[in-house]
Amino acid sequence: MKFVFLDHLPPNSQLDSSVRSEERHFDLMFEVPDNEKLRTYACVMLPEEAGLAVDFIQLADHRAEYLSYEGPVSNNRGVVERFAFGNWRGELDAEVTLTFSNESSTFASQVWKIRFESAQLLRVV
Repeated sequence: MKFVFLDHLPPNSQLDSSVRSEERHFDLMFEVPDNEKLRTYACVMLPEEAGLAVDFIQLADHRAEYLSYEGPVSNNRGVVERFAFGNWRGELDAEVTLTFSNESSTFASQVWKIRFESAQLLRVV
């Protein structure tokens, strides 16, 4: 199954104040067997080393197009840039192994294990 890390940049700060404001964050999206949508988590910092606990907030499932999409997000919600992707295996809600593509600019060829310690805490081990 595939996964992707997206860098989600906020909308231009000059936009009308009625537009929902977001901070820059990172979206981790998992392709899920027998599901048309991607299981999605957001975090404000990336887990850059093994053993680092990072709080991820589970978001609503997202469209599968985000596996390869880069560009503006609808309703003035900013822009996403795909910077890391690959394949995952394991058990969502327990532990998964992420194998990053050689083409992933940030984590090329790395392998991570992520443990789902709770609904909102994932740990790179």
